[in-house]
Amino acid sequence: MAVERSDAPQRVLIPRAGQIRRCSVRHVAITPSAGGRAVEVSCLLGGRDYPLPLGTFDEARPICNACTAKGIWRADED
Repeated sequence: MAVERSDAPQRVLIPRAGQIRRCSVRHVAITPSAGGRAVEVSCLLGGRDYPLPLGTFDEARPICNACTAKGIWRADED
């Protein structure tokens, strides 16, 4: 996978507003936005061909934390 280099001299933290459960089927992508960069979250529970866009981390947090799918949570979340 190719990674574009950033012109920023240091990492810029993206603020978060709480915990989100660690899942093995969540896809997270950092995308450019008007205010710098944004995190976009997708659920791959239906397979890589059918990703379910969940929005930003703040928008995805209540959806992911309420998920009842079996066997997808990482060992430290069960």
